[in-house]
Amino acid sequence: MYTEYDARHLEKELCIRNLIKTNEAKAFFTAWAADEERHTDGFIQIMELVAGGSETDLRERLDARSHDFSAISEFLKDEFSLIVMIAFDEMCTCRAYAAEREFYAGLGNSRFLRWLREVIADEAVHSMNAVNVIRSRYCDRVSEVGAILESLISGMTDDTSYTGTFVLDYFGTAYTKELLANCRTTILRNVAKPLTPAEQDGSNRRAN
Repeated sequence: MYTEYDARHLEKELCIRNLIKTNEAKAFFTAWAADEERHTDGFIQIMELVAGGSETDLRERLDARSHDFSAISEFLKDEFSLIVMIAFDEMCTCRAYAAEREFYAGLGNSRFLRWLREVIADEAVHSMNAVNVIRSRYCDRVSEVGAILESLISGMTDDTSYTGTFVLDYFGTAYTKELLANCRTTILRNVAKPLTPAEQDGSNRRAN
């Protein structure tokens, strides 16, 4: 829940750093922010029903947390690095949520499982949409994606703590080394796909 809530703080940080340069990235983050806000609302509803907390109290606790983006500054140096990080992070989250289906099924209400399926689908779409920004605007830098992903993964250690950045909150049991490696492979495969004629035509129109 707190991670989805922190999307608003990452969005604010991107504005402060003036990182978003292309129309494709602007469109991506507009849709992404709306989805993450909806995910936050869903998690809060679950907490209200399962743990008996109030929405007001939960939001106050979320608001009171600090946020430090220094740990991910390496990936906030330009739009390209940011989009690579987001593509990877969303894929990791998608697969981690999928691994937690049994937990949500055990909550005793089918609406939780339906909601989880929607979140998983959203995260997969976010990852693919971020990949498509790379394919359409940064095809000349695809060769750099692998090194960025390696840096992301190698930076995750047992001593790493989450600092309210939205990304890289890989501390549940679902976030295994195998999951991270598989997500890396998936992102590399997806960014390497050539643009279809329709995608190329759309990219050319936007550039003009």
